[in-house]
Amino acid sequence: MHRRHLALGIALAVSLAVTGCAGKVRLASSRSCQAHGGTYDASAHACSFERSSKNASAICQDRGGYYDPSADYCELGGD
Repeated sequence: MHRRHLALGIALAVSLAVTGCAGKVRLASSRSCQAHGGTYDASAHACSFERSSKNASAICQDRGGYYDPSADYCELGGD
């Protein structure tokens, strides 16, 4: 059991070092929408709430991020 935790810790440290962990975060539009209580429409790239709908790029830009429409994700931080 101890070896498993050690191996997991090493794998995590290596993956963080390899990715650079520069403070950037990529959020899938669908997950971001669902986390805020909405329903995501992938074809329209829009998040619908009970009373309103907002475009994924507008949500991302409101948070100061960069929206990539082809990958459908929002990148935040780490300029």
